[in-house]
Amino acid sequence: MAVSAKSILKYFASKFSEIGTVKKSSPEAGSATEYTQLKRSLLDNMTYLQGEFDGCADFVSKELTTCNRKAIIISIDNMVDKLTLTQSVLTPLSKAEPPMGLMTDDDIFNWFRDSLLSSADEKEVFSFEEVESHIMSGYAVFLMDGVNRGLAFGLQGFKYRSIDEPNQETALRGSREGFVEPLRINMMLVRRRIKNPNLKFEIYKVGNESKTEICLTYINGVVEEEILNEVRHRIKTINIDTVFASGYIQKNFHDCPYSIFSTVGTTERPDTFCGRINEGRIGIIVDNTPLALTMPFLFIDNFQNMDDYVVGPYYATFTRILKYLAFFTSILVPGLYVAIGSFHQAFLPSQLLYTLAQAEEATPFPLVFEALLMQIVYEMVREAGLRLPKQIGFAINIVGALIIGESAVSAGLIGAPMVIIVAITATTTLIIPTLYESGVVLRFVFIILAGMAGMYGIILGIAFLGFHLTSIKSYEVPYTAPISPFNARAMRDVVVRVPWTILSKRKIAAQDMPGSNVDKTQS
Repeated sequence: MAVSAKSILKYFASKFSEIGTVKKSSPEAGSATEYTQLKRSLLDNMTYLQGEFDGCADFVSKELTTCNRKAIIISIDNMVDKLTLTQSVLTPLSKAEPPMGLMTDDDIFNWFRDSLLSSADEKEVFSFEEVESHIMSGYAVFLMDGVNRGLAFGLQGFKYRSIDEPNQETALRGSREGFVEPLRINMMLVRRRIKNPNLKFEIYKVGNESKTEICLTYINGVVEEEILNEVRHRIKTINIDTVFASGYIQKNFHDCPYSIFSTVGTTERPDTFCGRINEGRIGIIVDNTPLALTMPFLFIDNFQNMDDYVVGPYYATFTRILKYLAFFTSILVPGLYVAIGSFHQAFLPSQLLYTLAQAEEATPFPLVFEALLMQIVYEMVREAGLRLPKQIGFAINIVGALIIGESAVSAGLIGAPMVIIVAITATTTLIIPTLYESGVVLRFVFIILAGMAGMYGIILGIAFLGFHLTSIKSYEVPYTAPISPFNARAMRDVVVRVPWTILSKRKIAAQDMPGSNVDKTQS
């Protein structure tokens, strides 16, 4: 069946303008969509599909004759398990002998669907758009002459990265499993941890060109319907051509998109993801990316990880306090050093003041410029070490240590105390990776304020930071809850982590936080 000949393509080109259309409800768009219906002629169907995939070297079609009828199986190369395809589809079709009484093409097709062909993931397709979507998702589609529908078999066999330990969110005593790129594998990792039929998965497609699948995840009866409907509405209003990572759509779920603080959480750990949706949050898993999104997301969530819940409450409380101290140290210490060294030397003991003056006497730059310069150099070195291959990155780290360390001090470019300040801020910033970007921006802001107005600038910056944090909401839940508005009962898992005997008595959902304006009507 030479369906690829140019003369046949031209012959049938005029016929496709007459192909019927069907209306189907599209869950991705939330409205009716025009789909081009398959025709009964296999030649017409293959001419159309070969025209759509013209120039696609990975488009594979296998012609066969079964029950005296011509048929074809189409797929995308290296996305289908060929062995399973042969055993489950090709071999049964080649040996098919229909029962007596099956006369029409539709009867034969129904017999294939119901009795002959077996697959755990089998769907009927009725339009060209469905055929194209399925084969590009790793399905094999069976089309038969005389029937205006097809069968799609989920026989995915593409390679993907194995499940391994997360790179960023490591845990000493928790699970070693992290999200991977395939969406269905990530859904399985969540289902394994929450064996509850109320755990719901809703699949949507985003991206006008990429048609990327995303999975809306929540627990029915725990999540609030108002928040759930708002997230669904934002998914349906996403207007972007391509989605290759969760960060492409993350801003669509922000309640304060111009803030330096994120109101949408990210995690690469299935256990953290499950813990959050168990608190009434909503999760979004994006195909082809190992980072999942959760919302609402509060400021205190940045300081919590899985290790806090597997160690003793006293040590967990101690590490929580360290994290809060580390965050404020990373953003304030450089500015405080500049403010005290430039404007408020009387705050320092005389011996420390003498050491500081001696160190800064030989440097050619003002203290504020010195602090800004060293922070910029550190960020450059860090970015270079992060982007380059590991072999070269190791050399960059050595060079960076020489630039920021003893060599710069010996050359008289910076004072020795500034090296200590950079080392402290670099270490404390990495303790809370989810606040790294915000911490870098705030650090530079406080350095500039300190250089302009000393401690008065620092106090003014802290006041504006407090005003900004308390003004943010994440899906009508205050971003700083339960610190502001304050709630003593909810504080049992903020700075202090109480024992599980108390913590498990009554969990507090995100929508139950003080100051929340969410309508308490559960779905």
